[in-house]
Parts: sequence; C-alpha cells; structure tokens
Amino acid sequence: LIFGMSATVDFRRIKQQLRNCYAISAGVTMQFIIMPALGFMAVVLLKKHGLTTPMGITLLLVTSSPGGSYSNWWCSLFNADLALSVAMTALSTLISIAALPANLVLYSHLAYGLDAEQEKSVLSSVDFRKLIIS
Repeated sequence: LIFGMSATVDFRRIKQQLRNCYAISAGVTMQFIIMPALGFMAVVLLKKHGLTTPMGITLLLVTSSPGGSYSNWWCSLFNADLALSVAMTALSTLISIAALPANLVLYSHLAYGLDAEQEKSVLSSVDFRKLIIS
C-alpha cells in the first residue's frame, strides 16, 4: 500500500523536489542532526531515572534512524506534498548508510563512554553487520 502510494508520484515532481535545496536541507538537518541530538538529551536526562544502557542505546538507534515510508502515507492522508516526502524518504535512506552509524557511535560514546569493567566502548556489543543488513 505504502509503496503503491509512492509509486503514483510523477518522477519529474520528485526530481523537482530534490532540487528544492531549502526543503531538503531542512529535512536532512532535522533527520540527522536535530533528532539524534534530542535522543541524546533524552538519554542523558533519563539515565538518572533508571534508563538502562540497552534501552538508551535503543533510543539512540531509533532517533538516529531515517524516516520511513509511513510519512508518505501521512502526507497523502493530509494532502501534503507527497513528492517531497518520497524524495526525502529516498534521500534520507541513502544518507543513513553513513549517518546512522556515525550518530550512534558519537552519541553513545558521549552518553556512556567506556564500560568501566571491560574498558571498552558500550558499542562493542552492538552487531553492526546485522544493523546494516536490517
């Protein structure tokens, strides 16, 4: 359903939206700078209230991940710019190949540093191979 909805958008409109530098840069900034930073702030604030390390890493992973295709459904439902949503979904998926691991490494190191017992990063327990495949 979601793919079919995205497939109805004229490719010329998607190309036109990819040239919309203001909208694309605002979306990329929100997706890969603001959202991970907000996730980091939430982890720092919630650590004092019982947020465990696995829960914190999961929160950082979710806030560092790109937006999905459901944004296309919401845009269609509310008669928003579906072409811009499809363009942002495609672009953010490509950018996330490098940005997701980079944000995860940066913010998990800032939030947790090194594991005191093992003297290694908390991320050493993250299986990046499976993360990339998924």
